[in-house]
Amino acid sequence: MALAVVAGVAGCQDGDGGTKAPGASATAQPSAQRTQSPEEAARAVRAAYTKAAAAKSAKVEMRLLVADDRAPGGSTFAGVQAWGPSAADLKVYDSSYLAEIPGAPVETQVRSVGGATYVDLGTGLSAQTGGKRWLKVEAATAGGDELSLQLTGGLAAVNMDLPKELGLLAASPAVRHIGPGTRGDVKGAQGYEGELSGGKLMQVWIGADGYPLKTAVHTDTPGGGAKTSVSTTYSDFGAKAAFRTPPAEDTIAFPDLLKRLVRG
Repeated sequence: MALAVVAGVAGCQDGDGGTKAPGASATAQPSAQRTQSPEEAARAVRAAYTKAAAAKSAKVEMRLLVADDRAPGGSTFAGVQAWGPSAADLKVYDSSYLAEIPGAPVETQVRSVGGATYVDLGTGLSAQTGGKRWLKVEAATAGGDELSLQLTGGLAAVNMDLPKELGLLAASPAVRHIGPGTRGDVKGAQGYEGELSGGKLMQVWIGADGYPLKTAVHTDTPGGGAKTSVSTTYSDFGAKAAFRTPPAEDTIAFPDLLKRLVRG
């Protein structure tokens, strides 16, 4: 019953009316043919931070992987992520967590706004939810026991504010240029990486127009706990989305679902 792993996107937003942000007049990046100095690397990341912050949103495809003895697995999310304020409406698919739950949908929807995340449980789990369709998970809801890890594993890992993370990377004394990207989704982009607080290693690939094309954030929990990896590709900066909170009468809070599961 590892469902709320897919709710770990508290801080995102999705929709259909995406628009591409202008990039033709972007600040030119340092030479792509040589290794850039730490100062040049920080400057390039700061420029990407400025562009992302101004755009306020983008279409995303995100892959979460969790390596943990108690709640390992992965899920893919696609939609529109917004920041400042944070909100989301994402499709979830290719999820090992959903696959483990009898009656759970193969694909579902996750909405997130105002510190709460809502997962569409469909109708196959109505016996466990009292007929409620949407699971509501507060951003701060997480526990250390095995059941809670199965339900909320990865919640913090996917809750990424792109401009904030780019700002932290630019300020990192260890930010460095790792050269041009060669894989299909980042071909021709310049890569940068650095260590952030909390055991995080962040990598970002920045396109010729100065916008971030892809990020990868790897987190090791102190003390040998869970290891998470979140890889996100970005497009259509400035994409619009209409977020609607599910009806209150059709939602079940995460603690209430836990009580039902324990009683069951």
